Amino acid sequence: RFPESFISIVGSSLILLTSITVLAALIFSYLLFGIAGARVVIGVVLVSLPFYLILNNFELAESEKIVFSILLGLTLFSSIVYISGFAIPFKISIIATFAILIVIALLIRKYAHPQK
Repeated sequence: RFPESFISIVGSSLILLTSITVLAALIFSYLLFGIAGARVVIGVVLVSLPFYLILNNFELAESEKIVFSILLGLTLFSSIVYISGFAIPFKISIIATFAILIVIALLIRKYAHPQK
C-alpha cells in the first residue's frame, strides 16, 4: 500500500488535472461551437456532479469516481429526467432530479459514514 501522504498528493493533482481538462474542453467547445458547445460541457459537468458525490462515499480511486460519474450522469440522469418528464414539466424534472440526487448523496454520506 502507498502511504497516505502519497495518495493525497496524487489525488489532489488528479483533481487539478481534471479541472484543467474541463476548462480546456470548455474553451475548445466554446471556440468551436459557440455558447451551445460551452453549455454542453457545463451540462455534462453538472449532470455528473451528483454521481461523483455519491461515489465519493465509497472506496474508489479518484479517476474511477470521475469516469463512473460521467457515465452514470449521462445514462441514469437522462433516463430519470426522461421518465419523470411524463409526469411533470421537463425543466422542473431536470431540477427535481438534480436536487433529489444531491440529497441522496448527502444522506449516504451522513448515514454510511457518521464519523465524517
